[in-house]
Amino acid sequence: MKRLIFLMLMLASVAVFAQKQPKPNINKALNLMKEGKLNEAKDMIDAATTYEKTMNDGKTWYYRGLIYAAIDTTSNESFKSLDPDPLKVALESFAKADQLGKSGSEYFTQDPGSIMPVTKSQQLEMLANYYLDKGIKQFQDDADNEGSLKSLGKTKQIFESQIKTYSNDTLTYYVTGLVAQQNENNELAIENINKYLEKGGKSKDAYLILYQIYNAGPMENKDKALEVVRKGKAALPTNPDFPKLEIGLLIDQNKIQEAKGSLEAAVQKEPNNKILHFYLGYTNSKIENWEEAKKNFQDALKIDPNYFDPQYYLAQIYLIDANKIRDQLKSLGMSAADKKKSAELDKLLVEKYRIALPYWEKAEQLNPKDVDVLDRLRTIYYYLGDDAKEQRVIKRLKELGADSEN
Repeated sequence: MKRLIFLMLMLASVAVFAQKQPKPNINKALNLMKEGKLNEAKDMIDAATTYEKTMNDGKTWYYRGLIYAAIDTTSNESFKSLDPDPLKVALESFAKADQLGKSGSEYFTQDPGSIMPVTKSQQLEMLANYYLDKGIKQFQDDADNEGSLKSLGKTKQIFESQIKTYSNDTLTYYVTGLVAQQNENNELAIENINKYLEKGGKSKDAYLILYQIYNAGPMENKDKALEVVRKGKAALPTNPDFPKLEIGLLIDQNKIQEAKGSLEAAVQKEPNNKILHFYLGYTNSKIENWEEAKKNFQDALKIDPNYFDPQYYLAQIYLIDANKIRDQLKSLGMSAADKKKSAELDKLLVEKYRIALPYWEKAEQLNPKDVDVLDRLRTIYYYLGDDAKEQRVIKRLKELGADSEN
């Protein structure tokens, strides 16, 4: 009987011993990570988070953050499946370590062969840079926009939650905005480019990304585009692009007086810019300031005699009076007075067409395939009675597949 009782006591003690939790070693877990044994390191550090003697030690959670970050960055596919979201666990572990740590002190590890410790802040910056470099490579070299956005998102997760000052925060926001725009994710692009600018980013391309999004496409908003361009103009006053974009938007929105003022200022700064002279002529023509428009177009042509656009619009101005006379002719009846008036107007119309003709002939020289130019010339030759030239133009219009009728 005594032997039986003794045996039962022995079995009970074995059971108690078997139930006793094994003591995890957090330093060993860290060394296992350094040796590349991430599965063993993970098991041991996870056990340490529930072991009563290590669960409230900040270093346990700090090491756990390092181990899970290593799992997320490893190239070993067998380790990548150890957790569905290792970076999330890593960042949560770092946050827990901060809660348990002493105020004013920082966690660090000591690498063999180095006398300098590597602090948690340095490790997190290196981790953020790893994902940033990866995201840039995926975008530039691999044309993998989705993968790039995922990597850049991890960079943001790290520095937005764990790093007080990150030297590459503006770069991350800028590249994310650029990749998002290329991937037609305009809302993400706007969010990140705005953060880039809020953080003090100065690249003109950031403003241009927002301008492109708002100027055309599913999020078109000309007022927003104008607002962005004006912010770019104020932030980068020596950049020549923003005043021109502003002028284009003002013209698009028919804000002609504003455009005119901006153009006049731009022409003062760039007197040899033919495009500015052309647009100033265009705005003056929109408000029927014909003499000023003529001068602007002629100034553009002085700079570049082969510039088609000002030549075309200049020729158009010289047709205005002729078109008015044609309209009057169409309104006349068959009375003696009307016939007399018609003869007078016919003579005047011929005179106006003779004045306009050289401008249209010059336009044809600059762009021989422009159907509108050819059609205007056909009409002018008809009224001037130049049958040979009229037939030449008609033949040319037919070759281009255009209708040659009035």
